[in-house]
Amino acid sequence: MFIDIHTHLPQYNDIELDEIVNRWRLVKVQYVISTGTTIDDSRRSILLSKKYKDVLAGIGMHPSDLTQNWKNDLIELKKLSDNNLSMISEIGLDYQEISPDKHVQKDTYSVLKNFSFNYNPGAIHYFDGSYEDARKMIDLGYKISFAKTLLRYDHLKNVAQKIPIEDIVIETDSYPQYFKKNRQRWTEPKDVKLVAQEISRIKNIEIDKVGKITSSNALNFLKI
Repeated sequence: MFIDIHTHLPQYNDIELDEIVNRWRLVKVQYVISTGTTIDDSRRSILLSKKYKDVLAGIGMHPSDLTQNWKNDLIELKKLSDNNLSMISEIGLDYQEISPDKHVQKDTYSVLKNFSFNYNPGAIHYFDGSYEDARKMIDLGYKISFAKTLLRYDHLKNVAQKIPIEDIVIETDSYPQYFKKNRQRWTEPKDVKLVAQEISRIKNIEIDKVGKITSSNALNFLKI
């Protein structure tokens, strides 16, 4: 069994979703977190969790998606937080040149952080740092979440090799990849098994054990 802790299911159309769900069930994915990055995404995540028993809803606001209505959006997000949620799925700061004002991001972060007090420390999504970065996050109580980038980058393989498997969770960060001409090459939640396979290879641990431990790690901070 595997748990994909971060996907963008709300961005797929309804026609595709049934097939995507069937494909992840075939490879024994137990739960998939549907991530809310905007108000609309968060609403849809909640709806998907009611439609599919193995979809868990997360809500949040990605710092790059903040708008001039961010204060009203936070009020609406607070209302959504009264639903049966599994996690706050997007919370953080994003200081790129095209990112929203830093003060707006910080104010939003503070409110979302207060929302998250009802949840255990979660995971550093799509981790792409050094071993030292990972160690700092682990010391703060977070899990390190690896995606398919683990299959390509040596610095991530090094981190995965050094940190205990008890501090690892897995994800796909999957979303509709229209830029790929071949539909079969799109990343989907079923591909979380590929991440587990790479961890199995790096640590020389049976893949069933990788699935069991990383799922247990995720269940420690997910509300089900």
